[in-house]
Amino acid sequence: MSSKVSKLVRIALAASIAASGAIATTAFTTSSAVAATTAVATTSSSVDGQITRSEVITRAQYWLDKGLTYNQSGSYPDSSGRNYRTDCSGYVSMAWHLGASPSTQFLPGYSTEISRSDLKPGDILNSFYDHVILFEKWDDAAHTKFSYYSFGSTPVKHNSNISINAATFDSHPNGDYKALRYNKIVDDPTAPSTYSGDLPVSGRWSNGSATTVGVFRNGTWALRETNGNTIAVGFGQAGDLPMTGDFDGVGHDQLGVFRPSSSTFVVRHDDTSVTSLSFGQAGDLPVPGMWDHNGHAQMAVYRPGTGTFVVRHDDGSVSTVALGQAGDTPIVGDWDGVGHTQMGVFRPGATTGSQNTVVLRHDDGSVTTAAYGVKGDLPVAGDWSSQGRATYGVYRPGTATFALSNAYAGTADSVFTYGNGGTWS
Repeated sequence: MSSKVSKLVRIALAASIAASGAIATTAFTTSSAVAATTAVATTSSSVDGQITRSEVITRAQYWLDKGLTYNQSGSYPDSSGRNYRTDCSGYVSMAWHLGASPSTQFLPGYSTEISRSDLKPGDILNSFYDHVILFEKWDDAAHTKFSYYSFGSTPVKHNSNISINAATFDSHPNGDYKALRYNKIVDDPTAPSTYSGDLPVSGRWSNGSATTVGVFRNGTWALRETNGNTIAVGFGQAGDLPMTGDFDGVGHDQLGVFRPSSSTFVVRHDDTSVTSLSFGQAGDLPVPGMWDHNGHAQMAVYRPGTGTFVVRHDDGSVSTVALGQAGDTPIVGDWDGVGHTQMGVFRPGATTGSQNTVVLRHDDGSVTTAAYGVKGDLPVAGDWSSQGRATYGVYRPGTATFALSNAYAGTADSVFTYGNGGTWS
């Protein structure tokens, strides 16, 4: 039996499995709920917030379509009503969704210089004292010709097939321009692909045990005990995202699922009774954990379009934390060994065979990173060696292999096969 889920679904899945107890462990997901992620990511930036390349271009096109009059003393709103100066740098400020309209002399303070050969949609070519243009795309594979947007005269213009070696860009000397990248721009999520197979989970299936793993397939759970035996449980349905956590506050984890179609958390308690809670919105990924530090798990979601964790506390209040970038998968665990959950993200490698990056956020707000596994792996997290703090691991679908880091124990990683695995296509 297999589950068909989109790659964006995988992002969700990596978020849904959170075990708690003294060590609030994993969030890992693969879910079709993420199918909405791409659309959200292209239209959901906030002022001075993270923004995708496609949204920058969409915002630039908005002013192009208006036929605006160039006026350094004038202004015009973006699609949400925020005004920006109607000149070249005001245009870039609008496209980047900045909270101000800095001149060409101050745009470098919002960006980092890059090589021209590395220009991507939404980057700029900036002439410090004179002009700035917004890079749209390369028009040939050799990166010798490109298209750009500019607002140096009436109206806003879009120019194509311009030589990168031209003597001038918009009548200003080529050599005066530097390639700059906005510090908060992110690449868009890659196009969805399809994953079919087991979805990994982690948790503590009995009191006092170390975290171990399992797999979920269309409502069937196979949970691996620390002695290697398997516990089989039927709970959930096709399309659900598995999650685990100590929802009962008893020192071990219970099973749960997140139903993307209705943003509903469904929990199976130790007495086999079932409760549900609606929380979140379309495209959210589940990340339950011990957020209130009170001995049992609370519900939370990760919003991929904005890189935001949204936690629902026991008193019904909600708090948010920004972490990650487009394409990241949320993971959660007690990284600090303090008895409650911290946040993290899992960043897939850029190309096949390249390493993934684990980004862990600590209670003091600091962040640590580590390289682990390769692109195509799915993340898990837990206290694999009973050290009192969680660490990370991966599930490699092609070989049905778990690799669990034992960094805190100072021993070799645990590597073993379990479940039926899966495939990407």
